[in-house]
Amino acid sequence: MSKKTLVVDNIAFSKKNERIEGELSLQDLPRLEGLIQPSNLTSPVKVSCTGSITYVLQGKTDASGQYILELTVACSLTTVCQRCLAAMPLDMHLNFNYLICDVNDTDLEVTDLDNSDDYDLQQANKAMDLIELIEDEIIMAMPIAPMHEEGCTNVAMQSGEKPNPFAVLRGLIKS
Repeated sequence: MSKKTLVVDNIAFSKKNERIEGELSLQDLPRLEGLIQPSNLTSPVKVSCTGSITYVLQGKTDASGQYILELTVACSLTTVCQRCLAAMPLDMHLNFNYLICDVNDTDLEVTDLDNSDDYDLQQANKAMDLIELIEDEIIMAMPIAPMHEEGCTNVAMQSGEKPNPFAVLRGLIKS
């Protein structure tokens, strides 16, 4: 299986105010697919590796001439609830704003660009892999341990009453 790629020159894309939108399957994002369906899942519930990921990338130039990328990602995935180990839908709607800058990592320490919460910095790149960027952002936005909002209907491990380890000593006490 060949990995699908979508390469964008992010400065030229922003200069021309271009727009790309499309849909990806979970098979296009192998790292995300591995997180959704872990191979070491011991539960009898198997989660189907289905999911739809739609994206819109809009390039623009702001009033001060800075290059901006706006990425919107919507995805409906099926993952495993970490409480009951049952299949669980996970819907995410994500928005990202990137400021494209042509500075290296040492220059970033000197400049004050990185202190803004409005934009994430994106290195100027003639071959920015959009699919990899989308996959990275979805992985970082996923909950560490996804669980149902309400109480799970069937709990995977029921703990019964544990015997008191000091019950044996109770017989040794003389009144």
